[in-house]
Formats: sequence, C-alpha cells, structure tokens
Amino acid sequence: MAGKRSTNWSRRDLIKYGAVAGTAGLAGCFDSSGQTTTEEGTEGGTDGGTSTEGGATIADDTLDYPAGRPATDVQFNRYSLGNYAHTLQDQLFEEVARGYADGTVRPDLLEDMTVDGRTLTLTFPEGFKWWNGDDLTAEDYYIGLEIDRLQSPEQSPIESNTLVDDYTIERTFKTAVSPNLMKANVAETFVNTPRSVYREYLTRYEEASSDSERESVTSDLLDMSITTQQLIDEGLGNALYRVTGFNSSETILEKFEDHPYASRTDIPNVRIIPETTSDVESLSVNDQLDMNPDVLMSESQQSRYPDNIENVYRLNWFRTQKFTFNFKNEHIARLPVRRAIVNAVDFESMVAAMRQAGTVGAPAENQTALRSTIHEEYLGSDFVDQLIDYPVGKDLETATQLLEDAGYTKENGTWVDPDGESFTFTVLTQNNNTQVQATKVFNDQLNAFGIQTKISTVSSTDYYQRLQTYEADIFWIWHVAKALWHPTAYFSNNFYGIEVGDPSSGNETGPTGKPFTTTIPSEVGATEVSGSGKEIQPAQLMNDLPNSESAEQVKERTRDLVQWFNYALPDFVFVEEDSGYWGDTQDFSMPTGDDYELNTNRPGEFSFKNGWISSNSE
Repeated sequence: MAGKRSTNWSRRDLIKYGAVAGTAGLAGCFDSSGQTTTEEGTEGGTDGGTSTEGGATIADDTLDYPAGRPATDVQFNRYSLGNYAHTLQDQLFEEVARGYADGTVRPDLLEDMTVDGRTLTLTFPEGFKWWNGDDLTAEDYYIGLEIDRLQSPEQSPIESNTLVDDYTIERTFKTAVSPNLMKANVAETFVNTPRSVYREYLTRYEEASSDSERESVTSDLLDMSITTQQLIDEGLGNALYRVTGFNSSETILEKFEDHPYASRTDIPNVRIIPETTSDVESLSVNDQLDMNPDVLMSESQQSRYPDNIENVYRLNWFRTQKFTFNFKNEHIARLPVRRAIVNAVDFESMVAAMRQAGTVGAPAENQTALRSTIHEEYLGSDFVDQLIDYPVGKDLETATQLLEDAGYTKENGTWVDPDGESFTFTVLTQNNNTQVQATKVFNDQLNAFGIQTKISTVSSTDYYQRLQTYEADIFWIWHVAKALWHPTAYFSNNFYGIEVGDPSSGNETGPTGKPFTTTIPSEVGATEVSGSGKEIQPAQLMNDLPNSESAEQVKERTRDLVQWFNYALPDFVFVEEDSGYWGDTQDFSMPTGDDYELNTNRPGEFSFKNGWISSNSE
C-alpha cells in the first residue's frame, strides 16, 4: 500500500536542523523556572516522564525524537530568513506532494495531481483542519503560490494560479513544461500560508502596480514573524500532532484528534528534542530517544546503542554535501587554485570523520553535482566516463603542479601568490558536529599542504543569514534544493544548489563572483579551452531547467551544466549520504517499507505524520 502524502526552496525559504524533560500534553509554554504556564496557572516542575531503572523513557504515551532547533529560537513566517523553523515546519504542516527515489512525484496531502497541456490541477481533500478548527482549503495553499508569483511576475514561470473552488487549484505555466517537472514544481512544499495571516499580503500584492510597490509589500512580509507561541495561540499548524508547550529543551505535541489520521495511531503525546542544542548521541546511548526520523545508526553507533534500537528502514538518499567556492576572492577565482584544493584533500578522511559523528555515507566519486544514483538516467555512463576525473584520495603532486603552473611558490612550507604575498582562506561551517568534523579535516589537510585557512563556525540559528553575506572564501552547504532525485534539485541556483545569481541583474557576476556567461571546452572532459570553446550561461540554464519541455531537453541541459561543473569547479561535492531512520522497535511498531512505500525523504517523519507508528505497550 503506497502512502499518500514538501517547499520549493526559494531564497526566502532558506534554510536546514536538552535533555529530555517535561510533561507531555501541556497547554501553553514553559516559563524560565521550567514550570508550565497553562490557562489554569502554573504547575509544578517536570520529572522527565516514565522511566526504567536505567533512566530510559519507555513507550507509555510519549514518542521522543530529535529534530531541528529549540522552539524558543525559531519563527514560522516562511518568507523570512530570520530564524525560520525549517525542520520544525516539517513536523507541523501538511506536505502537498513529494518525490520518490524512482524519480516520480506523487500526491501527499493532495488527492490528485493532473496535467493537461500547460496546466497542473491540484485537488485537495476535504476533512483536514487547522489546529484552530478552521477548514484547511485550497485557498491556504493558493495564497502562498500567488505571493510567490506576484513578488516577481515577469520572472515567474507561472502564468496564473486559479482558485477554482474550495478544494481545487489550476496552476498554468507560461510555456510548455514536461508533466513530471510541473509536478516537481510543487513537490516538497507545505500548506504553511494560512489565509488568516497571509491574505492581507496577497491583497496588497494584487493591488500593487509597480516594482517599488511590490518591493514595499515584500519588505513588510520579510519583517513579519510568527512565533511558536503565536502558532499555539492562533492554531496555525495543521499536522497530525499540534504544539501545546515548549521551552529551550523540548517542544511538546499532542495528537490533534480532529485530524483524519488520528484514529491510525494510539500515541497521544510527542516530545521533540532540539538536535542542535542537545547531546543526541548521549540521549540515544542512554535509551532516552524512541526514534531518529531521518538518521541511520552508523556501524560505530550500533555497538553503543541499546538492543531495542534498530535501523528500521534504509534509503539510498538524494542528499549530498559540498564546499562552495567564493570567486570574489582573487585566488579562489583562479581555476588552478580551485583544482589544487580538490586535489589536496582526501574525501575519505573527511567522510570518515563524519561517520564517527553519526553520518552514514560515502565519498563522492565524480564531480558531476548530481547524486551518482541518477547518473545513468540523465547522463549515461559514456558521458560520465569522459569527464575530468578528480581524485577521491588526495594527489599532492598534481595539486603542487597546478599551483606552480599558476605562478604560486612555496616559502617555508606555505604557498604564496605570484607576487610573493601570503594569503589565508576563511572557511565557514555550521556548528552541527558532522559538519564541524568534516570541515576540520578539510582545514587540516589544506594547512598541511601549505594553503593557510581558518575556520569560522556559526550556530545553525544564524548560519544562513551569515552565509548570505558572502564574506567567507569557502563555505559548507547542503547540495540540494529539495527532496527530489532529479537534476533540478541539484542545479537549483540557490543556497541548496549551486547559486550563481540572477542573470537579469545587469551584472557580469552573481553574489559569489561566479560569472553569468563563461566559456568551457567544446570537448567533454577537456581540462583546457582550445579554440573558441563553448559559451555557456549556467545561471540561465539552471533557471530554464525546471521549465524544460521534454525529457530529452532535461538531459541536454543537465549535461551542459554537469560539464560546466566538472570543468569549472564552482563547488565540490565530497559526500553522498544514505538515510532512513532508526527506532525503538521493542516499544513501538514502526513501518519498515513492507507495508508502506517509504523511499522518500525523511521516512521516519513521513511515517510519524501519517500515523503509521503505534505503541507496543499493553
């Protein structure tokens, strides 16, 4: 039985992820003393729930799992970058559609998605509600679609969004687009623009008659925030479990009994522990978590975790991670320097450090920007075999030759530029342990080679705001736009893909100095341009890719982008992750993929939100 059941990550959407304490099912939030404020007053402190003699939380009536940041540190206006609750959003709003590992896009919340020419019809189900009791209708999603379009109507690929009735939207593209890409356009998007909050902004966009008026509305929209307390007070979520309390150590949810899936599960309460501020590893080892919804146990963890914890489902995931080069640095802007950096580091060592921190994955074998699992479908093995072959293990001899040929020399073990000047690269990374460990190995290997670097580590709360200042020379980032096994997810021209910038800006380069027009070799796999070469506009190609009219055009554009990535190295991908989820299979019944199709993003969370996880307690 296939499960019914994502956001089009625009720049404004960006994003990505205490000890167990508190009493489940509490109304209101926690005060500074750790007590719970409710409508009736202040209750006593909490005891951490029912525990075994070893202190492990058992499956009485609460499912404990880690996700995202503290609810005290986030807000839920999806158009504002400031402290946006990317991961908590995934738990609290219904997804419209999602991508699966076989390349298809299928309804999630939607009843149906149909294509007729340039029009995609979205049919919403009846019976879903917001936590405040209002019916969830197509208008709640339509408002977000129209705000997206009207922010820049000339550049939008959408001609119109039409609200046909309370449960139907017709979305018409300006040009012919392949059906799968039309569906992918709404995959990984959420119903997270409640009409009660966002309708006034849409009205202002509709009334705006100039770019300056639209920009004024956008400015106000970006300044607006929806706090977690407002989410509770106004009932602005719509998922199976609603937030009833929170503090810096946990977010408390209880089953929303008016949800259509409420009868599927007997778990009344949920406790989400912020994975960015708590010691998830210690909690796991001490049997104080019941599930990790999008993480597999690594081999090193399996020997430390309790016997009741198992990997429930494994997924050959869509996600990869990379380091991005900032061409505004004069040295980074030189292709031999970028190639030397890639040759000077050992991917396996970087990934090994991540494995020790809990990542399950393998080094990227090819610099294509795509996940290798979709190479055959979109590139073909003959094409991949022709590409420049960068080493997975370091090749210091080649790295040295590249720098020397570019006029760099070594003085006292440190590389200096052609003018004899020293230089240091700033490497920006997020403070999640896996990213920190990978960046440290990357940094140490470059320093050992003689390229001086310094690490700047930023909290996950502030990371994307800091990143968009583009002051670092090299920065870590996820290498995906949304959860699709499709080239559009990897060549997305935003933070999660390979951002180049807006080609209509009138500038020659984007915010990281990457040129809008560049020349690559005419021959695939050539390391130098001979003759006139082939002129390419990568940002425009990335913008055009989601609007391709046929599967063949998708492949043609993808191959041009892959050749550009492989030749010019605007970034380099170093790890391909595997995913799935682990859980307490002794106390809970969790789907393994036999009964429900789980080959999609965050399968544990997907199961949880559908009510497919139940308690085994009697």
